[in-house]
Amino acid sequence: MNRWELTEEVKEKHTTIIQEFINKIESAKEESINEVMNLSNTELNPFTLVKLLEHLGYEQIEQTDNGWQFDFWITMEKDGCKSLSVHGTGIIFELKLSAKQYE
Repeated sequence: MNRWELTEEVKEKHTTIIQEFINKIESAKEESINEVMNLSNTELNPFTLVKLLEHLGYEQIEQTDNGWQFDFWITMEKDGCKSLSVHGTGIIFELKLSAKQYE
């Protein structure tokens, strides 16, 4: 299996869980929007998580990283919805999904 391909099996397994998490973010009040979904140690990686979110209607807006440590931040947006952040670090294979936090 190619780990960069979002298979139907992986999509089926994770879509409902991720959609429920997004619904929780969408219904949260601004001050309580700090929920984070830890997707480390799953079949998902940053590429396939972005593909899954695109399947749910989101669009990748921005992608940044900090170089050799490979901490990464990917901003996903969908009209009428709160922005999402796919983030983590490649060094320890950490992958998380949360509402995009603006400073």
